Amino acid sequence: MTDAPDLRSFLDLVRRTRKADYVEVTREVSPRFETAAILTALEAKRRSPLLVFRNVTGTTMPVVTNVGGSMGRLALALGCSLPEIGSRFEHAAAHRHAPEPTTDAPVHEVVLRAPDVDLSILPKLVYHADDSPNPYLTAAMVVARDPHTNIQNLSYHRMMIAGPTTTGIYMERGRHLHGIFEAHRALGRPMPIAVILGVHPAVTLGALYAGRADEDEYEIIGGLLGRPLPVTRTVTGSELLVPAAAEIVLEGEVSVTETIAEGPFGEFTGYGTGATRTPVFTVAALTHRREPLFQDIVSGNMEHLLLSLPALEHRTLRDARAIAPGVRRISLPAPLTAVVSLHKQDDDEPRRIIEALLSDIYAKHLIIVDDDVDPGDMREVMSAMALQTQADAKLHVFRNCQGTPLDPSCPSEQGLTTKMGIDATRPLVPARPVTKNRIPPEVLAAVDLDEILGRK
Repeated sequence: MTDAPDLRSFLDLVRRTRKADYVEVTREVSPRFETAAILTALEAKRRSPLLVFRNVTGTTMPVVTNVGGSMGRLALALGCSLPEIGSRFEHAAAHRHAPEPTTDAPVHEVVLRAPDVDLSILPKLVYHADDSPNPYLTAAMVVARDPHTNIQNLSYHRMMIAGPTTTGIYMERGRHLHGIFEAHRALGRPMPIAVILGVHPAVTLGALYAGRADEDEYEIIGGLLGRPLPVTRTVTGSELLVPAAAEIVLEGEVSVTETIAEGPFGEFTGYGTGATRTPVFTVAALTHRREPLFQDIVSGNMEHLLLSLPALEHRTLRDARAIAPGVRRISLPAPLTAVVSLHKQDDDEPRRIIEALLSDIYAKHLIIVDDDVDPGDMREVMSAMALQTQADAKLHVFRNCQGTPLDPSCPSEQGLTTKMGIDATRPLVPARPVTKNRIPPEVLAAVDLDEILGRK
């Protein structure tokens, strides 16, 4: 399998074409805080390279982190320019490729089954001073199958290693995997899953696609790649499909009755939200490539935020345009926050968009601006809010909504929260005459700055 898109081929591509983006650290480093500290120090200097730690204490596996830590590398992974990243998701959704089963699977070069499974061979990564002392898997792509529809789901979840064959798995209410878990619990049987570690960034981006529960993310990955992704069946008989060229796969079952104390853990928001209890995942098999690479995401740093941006932007734009075709652009300037620019047809359109978009658990604050406002320029957005909003009429507050408990301001571990939408658009018929300051364009065009500044 020489042409399958995998993590190794992407590392080679970055090393050859973007040398400043590739940094290898050969000295010994500690998995407790030091790998995270090195990346954090680089980001403080406005650098976000892909990092390969070749000598990590306590493991023989190199640790690869910050693979998707720049939009430039994500564009490289998709074979497009920076402005085209968003449109690539639209194209992938419209031109899907089902995965291609194969038995030529490098991820099965080494197969360990219970009782030979021992998660202590993995790097024992701890990130933040207030995190649990237990190591975490942060780049864990989980595949599960809905017991009713038989459709597979791909998603990312943090997993705390609790023992040689067990982890906790954090699943948020409202996400597809949680729904699949609840379906298995209603049937009274454990949920089979496979945990995939070490993949090409296009696979990661496709797995983060925010579609309906009846959509298979493997087809979106194929759309992003422009060809089917080679996949292979798990070795434990669960019939789940995993990328054939992945670095590492853990196979097993999630208990629907047993939970474990998990956390605290510093999340994408930059904050931890205390300890909780999560279901227990028991590993029955561990497969990997020869000399596997261990892929990591430093939680709360640049990569953690950037990886989900293309999928979130695509979903927000898609859902907003389903309500109002006049939606032009969107911006996601902060966690749980979106700005939508709109060429509106009636004064009620902003409210309808707000109500639709705030139904998502990761949408908390939404601002609607006119289409002559750049949604990515917060100075323009704040000016629109200041000058076009009367709070008693155009501020919409929704209480007791399903959000994410990862929001540090959320008072409920169940994720119930208050959401807000702001209509910062101009009324189609102003209450009194209002004009925007402008210089006659012919006068502005006639100004010769070289003459004014004495350069002639």
